[in-house]
Amino acid sequence: MKELQHKPGSKPYRRELREQLKALGFPADRINDAVATALAQLCHMRPRTARRLACELSLDEVAARYSALRNDAESRMRGSRIWDFEQWPARGVHPTVRTLRTLADIYGTSWVQLVDIEDLRHMPEEDRELYHRRLAGDADPQQPPASRPRTAGTATAGCPGHPGPPDPAHRPLRLRETGTAELMAVSGENALGTARHVTTTNVDDVTVEQLDRELRDAGRAYLHASPAPVLLQLTQLGERMAELLRGQQRPSQTVRLQALAARCSALTAWVCDDLGGTSAARAHLWAASMFAGQAEHDDARRWVSVVRSRLAFSDGDFVESARIADDGARGEWPDGIKSHLLLRRARALARAGQDDEAREALRAWEEGNRKQMYFGTGNGADGIFHLQSAQQRYFVGAALLDVRDIHPALQELLTALDLFDKAPAEVRAYAEHALSRIDTARAFLTLGEPSEAHEVMEPVFALPPERRSRCVLTALNELLLVAGGDSPFGRRFAAEWGMRADPYASRAPAPQGRAAGTSVPTCA
Repeated sequence: MKELQHKPGSKPYRRELREQLKALGFPADRINDAVATALAQLCHMRPRTARRLACELSLDEVAARYSALRNDAESRMRGSRIWDFEQWPARGVHPTVRTLRTLADIYGTSWVQLVDIEDLRHMPEEDRELYHRRLAGDADPQQPPASRPRTAGTATAGCPGHPGPPDPAHRPLRLRETGTAELMAVSGENALGTARHVTTTNVDDVTVEQLDRELRDAGRAYLHASPAPVLLQLTQLGERMAELLRGQQRPSQTVRLQALAARCSALTAWVCDDLGGTSAARAHLWAASMFAGQAEHDDARRWVSVVRSRLAFSDGDFVESARIADDGARGEWPDGIKSHLLLRRARALARAGQDDEAREALRAWEEGNRKQMYFGTGNGADGIFHLQSAQQRYFVGAALLDVRDIHPALQELLTALDLFDKAPAEVRAYAEHALSRIDTARAFLTLGEPSEAHEVMEPVFALPPERRSRCVLTALNELLLVAGGDSPFGRRFAAEWGMRADPYASRAPAPQGRAAGTSVPTCA
C-alpha cells in the first residue's frame, strides 16, 4: 500500500485511506470496518474513537444520535461525555455495556468491537463475561435481536451516505413450515427491526434549526453584502443539505430539509442572476421548484414564485413575470411574501405596457397595505423574500414611472430614497437603493431637470465594483438610452455618463457592455 501523505488520523488522511481501500478491493459495506481497523493499527487510536472517525461523525453528532436512539428525556447526551467514554480507562468516564450497545448501533457495529484490552483490564467481571459470551457468538441477553449490529454499509443513523443491504435482522419466514412459537418470535423481531430502520435518522432537530438560521442569515446578509461571499455561503449550505438528504431521516425532518433546500436553491438562483450567471440561475431555480414540489411546502412554492417572476422580468418576459407573480399570490396568505408578489405583478404589468391593469394592481396593493392585510417586519429583517418599506416604495415608484405617471412616481421614488438613507446599513438593500436613484434620475430627466438627475446619480457611480450587479448595470444602460433621446441637456449628461459607464461596467462582477441602441430590462 502506498504511504499516506496526510497527517495520521486527519480527515484528508481518512479520505485517502478510503480510496486506497477501495482500490484494494474492499466492498462498500466493509470500508468503514477497514478504516476503523486501520486507524487503530496505524494511528494507535482507541476503538471507540476509531469507529467514530470511520463514520465521519463529530462528538456532538454522536451525542445527538445517542439521545435520539435512547429517546429518554433523562438521557440527553453531550459531546463532552462521548469524549469521556473514549478516554476511559486512562481518564474520562466508564461506559457501561448499555452505553456501548447504543454507540454500536450508531456506528453500525457490535459493541465488542468498541472494546480493547485496556477496557477489559478495568471492566467489572460481569461485563467481561458478557464480552466473552458475545465474542463467542452467544446471544446478547440484554439486547433485542432487532437491535443486532448492522454492517457498516447499512443505512444507519451513524454512517449517512453509505447505503447498504436491507437490515440483516430481518429473517424471511416460510409460513407453512414455521411453528406458532417461532412465528411469533421471528415476526416480532422483524417488526422491531423494520420500525428501528425506518425511524433511524442522520439528522436531529437541532441541526435542522441551525440550517434554518444560517439560511435566513444569508438571505438577510444579501441585502447589504456583496454577492460573491453570500454565494459561497449558500453553496456550502446547499452541499450540507444535499449530503443529509442522501441519507435517511424521519418523514417530518425530510420535509423540512427539502423546504430548506428549496429556499437555498431559490436564493442561489437570485445571486447567480445578479452575477450574470443566467444558466446557473435557471438550474438552481429548477432545483428549487423540484424541492418545493417534493416537500409539498406552500411557503417554499411561493419563494420559488418570487424568484421565477424576477428572472422572467430580467429576461424581458414581462407578461410571464406578471403571470407567475399572480399565480404565486393566489390564496389566503396575508404576509410579506404575498405583498412582494403583488408588487412584482404590478411592476411587470407596467413594463409590459398594460397601464390600466398595472394601476389597478397598485391600487389593490395600496388598499391591502392600508388595511394592514400584509404582515412582515418591513425593515429587512426577513431578508430577500419580504420587502422592507423602502423597497416597497421603490416598486410602486418604478411601476408608476413605467406607466408615465411621472409626478406620483417621483414622489414615491424620493420617499424610497429617504427611507433607504434612514435605514441601518445592515438592512439597507443596496441594489434597490441604487435602482431607486437611477429611476429617480429618469423621472427628473423626463421632467426636464437634468441637473437634479446628475446629482442623484453620483452615489451610483461610487458604488463599489463588487456591488455593481446585473440589475444596476441594465438599469444604467436604460437610463443612458432615455437620456440620449431627451433634451440637449439630457444628451450632454448622457454623453458624460456614457464615458463613465464603460469602465464602470468592466469592473463589475457581472460585466455586460453598454447597450447599443436597444432598450434592456432592469431586474428588480
